Amino acid sequence: MNRILGWGLRAVSLVAVLAIIVLALGVEIYAFKQIYATIQEIILGHKGEDTIVKDSLKSLDLVLLGVILTSVATGLFELYIGKIPNLPSWLVIDDLDGLKSMLIKMIIFIMAVSFTGRIVTYAGGMDILYQGVGLAAVILALTFFLQKN
Repeated sequence: MNRILGWGLRAVSLVAVLAIIVLALGVEIYAFKQIYATIQEIILGHKGEDTIVKDSLKSLDLVLLGVILTSVATGLFELYIGKIPNLPSWLVIDDLDGLKSMLIKMIIFIMAVSFTGRIVTYAGGMDILYQGVGLAAVILALTFFLQKN
């Protein structure tokens, strides 16, 4: 009975991993379309510098999101299905806390890149200050969570 339950849980985990991989591929394809459009705008010169920087950072955000999803799928595979040989040390996951830690670090990085895009296209006003303070509070909370665990 335990053997059947174990294989059933692995099968459910495999479906989740495959779904995350498909999602990562979809995000990467969308990111490449965004990058292609940005390159076209650069070559044709139809957009201003601020818009190009903003679009470039948005594309970077999407690529990083795809990488995060791939990393999560790899971590879940390693935790529930089996070890993957020859992975870089930063991608080897031994427990769920390791996966959460890796995910939090990547999310903080994406938040920083996204906020940088907002700063570059800043048009004035106090809203950027509120966004920055809110972002800093989230980063501090996530960092505290990482330090505690």
